[in-house]
Amino acid sequence: MKLSDRKIIEFLWKSPVKTFNAILDTLMYLDGQWIWQDLEYELFNEALGDNPDEKISIRIPNIKSIPANSLLNLTRHLCEFQLVRRRVRDVIDPIDQSNELVVFYELTPIGKELLKLFEAIEKAKEKIPT
Repeated sequence: MKLSDRKIIEFLWKSPVKTFNAILDTLMYLDGQWIWQDLEYELFNEALGDNPDEKISIRIPNIKSIPANSLLNLTRHLCEFQLVRRRVRDVIDPIDQSNELVVFYELTPIGKELLKLFEAIEKAKEKIPT
């Protein structure tokens, strides 16, 4: 998939977060962050059908006054537009030698292009006298 003007406009138009700076901060944060989540429990419940509400319980960071629900919705929106991908990795805890599943978000190549574009827009805005 290629980043086009049409895709950028559609992404911004459908975005649950309408603040440019909030989207930029979120893209910068999600670029290579590890987020701990009890995936074993979540996967187990989904397999059994015991999770009818499909609630996701993860620790969400505080990014410049973006409410947690908006940040989670924006992350899902980024995934839908293939700007961010979510990966799961098995990590061994060095203290008690137990395995934990870790969620890792990373920007796709298109997401990195969008981040560079947004950073360039931000730099250009700073040069405009107010």
